Amino acid sequence: MKSIYTLLYTLSIILINPWGISRGYIWTAPKVFMIGIIAAINLSIIWEGSKSITISRTWKISLILWGLFLTIGAISTLKSPFPLTSFLGQDQMGDGWLYWLLIATFTLSNTLLLKLHPQLLSSQLQGLIIGGIILALSTIPQIIDWRIDYTATMGKIIRPDVNASSIFQGQQPIGLYSHRGHAAIALATIALISVIGRLWKLTSDRLTTTTLIIISPALIFTTTRSAVLGLVIALLYKFGWQYKKLLAGVILISAIAIIGMTVTRPLDWSQPSIQQVMSSRSPMWALSLRGIKKRPLFGWGFDGFGIAYPYIINPKKTPIVVKLDQFTYDYITINGQVSTREIPTYKAHNLILDTTLSIGILGLISYAFIWGYYIYLAIKSSFHGMEAIAIAYLVFDLTWFDSAQYAHIPWWALSIGGAFLTSKKTTTVLSLKQKPSF
Repeated sequence: MKSIYTLLYTLSIILINPWGISRGYIWTAPKVFMIGIIAAINLSIIWEGSKSITISRTWKISLILWGLFLTIGAISTLKSPFPLTSFLGQDQMGDGWLYWLLIATFTLSNTLLLKLHPQLLSSQLQGLIIGGIILALSTIPQIIDWRIDYTATMGKIIRPDVNASSIFQGQQPIGLYSHRGHAAIALATIALISVIGRLWKLTSDRLTTTTLIIISPALIFTTTRSAVLGLVIALLYKFGWQYKKLLAGVILISAIAIIGMTVTRPLDWSQPSIQQVMSSRSPMWALSLRGIKKRPLFGWGFDGFGIAYPYIINPKKTPIVVKLDQFTYDYITINGQVSTREIPTYKAHNLILDTTLSIGILGLISYAFIWGYYIYLAIKSSFHGMEAIAIAYLVFDLTWFDSAQYAHIPWWALSIGGAFLTSKKTTTVLSLKQKPSF
């Protein structure tokens, strides 16, 4: 069973479908499929050992919070102009209501599983680390040749800067994800997991060192500033100045990397602006506020920016939208004709705005309560430190978003807290019985 969990968690990071017909089918659906298998196995094991499990008060509170969030999300989905998009999520992002039901099941079941079989924690952790190493290695060929994407159409281009799989040159290196930013947060959180795992003697010095040596340059080459910043802030949170020289070096290298990532962007230095430095996110944020004002309580449905976009792009006129596609929408023109326009993105690139747009202010409050409660449990846990993964993820999401390609990583980390609240003896037993495999 330990080997199975290691394999499943590895695949949750690296699995793709090279023959997929869209970004979602290539990079998103396979990873979601693995989370579904993990959750199903969790439930099966829990069912078999149900007589040995005591349901704690904290787990019941977690269940209630997830239930509230999903209920509000269901209302938002039913009230959405395009409920099917809200239910399933946009093709690439994949984080519709159904996905969040899966994440709730995955998170809650993993807490119970680790209560029943705490030794499986090491297997899960090592699976994520192995996946992170493979992911990092997969970026190396892409740094050399941007046309490499590991799909069936690899090497073919439809424009001078676009692969046949729809990956742009500027989005590389993507590793085994659909965007370098997605790969970056996976790499950053797994680097943290390897460090924290070593503190609790769940991995060896050799594995942790190897992981960091391989992942660090790959993370920098993704040129995703918020992922690097999230990693640094999480390390500072966890260690403070306990290792002054080491952390000073990490901060210096990260600062140089972030500055380099900024100045090497195609900016107009004759007229520099915040919009350019923020990769043009500020216009999306302004549009988001317009969308929130139109539907403040329950929002537009999951992946709400894309759903709301046709209705908020023109503040003077609300169109009659007849079809919403993955990257376009059809609407009725003033002459009664059907016209098609592009949807630039389904995300506002800010977790607070995206959540509020999707499921409204009520949904944002319920989502914030889930995050807050799980971070509280992680801090109180005998496995103190896993909240650092959540911190890195939330910093990243200040300019990015939830996606079904990687959102399971922080929720896995937070699921551990509720499993190890009762006694610090659990950690000792786990460390002695489950020696690192590497």
